[in-house]
Amino acid sequence: MFIGYLPFGAEDTFLEKLQTAGCHKIIRESEAGGYSALSELLNALHEGDVLILCHSSHVGSETDFLNVLIRIGRKCAHFVSIDEDFDTLRDTVHESIVYS
Repeated sequence: MFIGYLPFGAEDTFLEKLQTAGCHKIIRESEAGGYSALSELLNALHEGDVLILCHSSHVGSETDFLNVLIRIGRKCAHFVSIDEDFDTLRDTVHESIVYS
């Protein structure tokens, strides 16, 4: 399942990008500076799910971003950042073909 995430107060253009990316569900943070919806989303991820954000900074600091990637990886799920053209599924598949 493609799941989009929007931080509190995100612009409508971000919502439109997630819809265009084919998100089946979009989760919005309800509190300024809060990440409770993101935490719940990460806990509910299943193998093969894809978390889609418009930008990695939407999950907080660089350290927060790395922690999110680790949590996603432990669930055997994937991450996509639209604006940064970062896709763990695509990049992993490509690298395994190139380096095998």
